[in-house]
Amino acid sequence: MKGYWEVLPGETSKTVLNFDIKGKNSSDLMGRFGVTGGIQEAAFSTRGSLRYDGVPWQPVLTSLNGSLASELNKGYVSGVGGAGKLLGLFSLSSIVRKMQLDFSGVFEDGLAFDEIVAKGRIENGIFISEDIHMDALAGKMTIKGEVDLADNQVNAGVVFVPDLMSGIPVLTAFAVTPQTALYVLAITTVISPVVDAFTQIHYQVTGPIDAPEVKEVSRRKAEVTLSEQDAKRLRREGKNKE
Repeated sequence: MKGYWEVLPGETSKTVLNFDIKGKNSSDLMGRFGVTGGIQEAAFSTRGSLRYDGVPWQPVLTSLNGSLASELNKGYVSGVGGAGKLLGLFSLSSIVRKMQLDFSGVFEDGLAFDEIVAKGRIENGIFISEDIHMDALAGKMTIKGEVDLADNQVNAGVVFVPDLMSGIPVLTAFAVTPQTALYVLAITTVISPVVDAFTQIHYQVTGPIDAPEVKEVSRRKAEVTLSEQDAKRLRREGKNKE
């Protein structure tokens, strides 16, 4: 971390900070700040540039300006506790809790991911991002929105696109009716079975950062044709689970 703290006439202060933080386990970093849950066991890299009025340890939030970027690899998001500050701003844990209620067969133990990439800017205490992407094992998530740090309010849109070919639990959970997915697994003669499934879920996150309302806005559904290879693999998984 590099920066400076300038004391101005009239006993006012200005702080400028540039930092680059890296680590192998996000759980260890969050534990140092007394945070449990949220983004767990992920390698991380976070870079930022901040400018604000006030002493370094007590910023005037309405004066905060700058940018943040973070990358996380190979971890999971639990449905309890808080997350790291950057992604925790958008209440990622609250989103996962909502998905656990709707699709418990897939998210009952949290949301495992391969990569999260997040970028945003801060303008007068408001964090704004149109570039947060998660590549999860069960699908892909994008988040766009803003967080008012001074008022502790979030307003963001979330889109989750399930990877229906990633395995039986995802296919079953996002099928319009679970029986549809189970029926596909029993097919032995059809080369390209068709599943009527939800292909996109849209959520709106609004309210206090620590306890927002996560509301489902829409579900998009379509007929999904499984390739011969995917159908065979899913049938094998089904037999292994019997």
